Amino acid sequence: MKSVDGFELDSVVGGDSISGTVINAFTNVIKVLMDAGRSVGSAIRRVAEGNLCPLD
Repeated sequence: MKSVDGFELDSVVGGDSISGTVINAFTNVIKVLMDAGRSVGSAIRRVAEGNLCPLD
């Protein structure tokens, strides 16, 4: 294996700026937003159809 000096180490470029943790957090946010939208849509539909559970 070739040894690398300090100058060559400074010029090494690679990798992505987006890590797996960031992607996972982004997908979790999208899942939460989708669940919230589904819940709001279901509530609007139930109110419009008059299909609500009595609170008494």
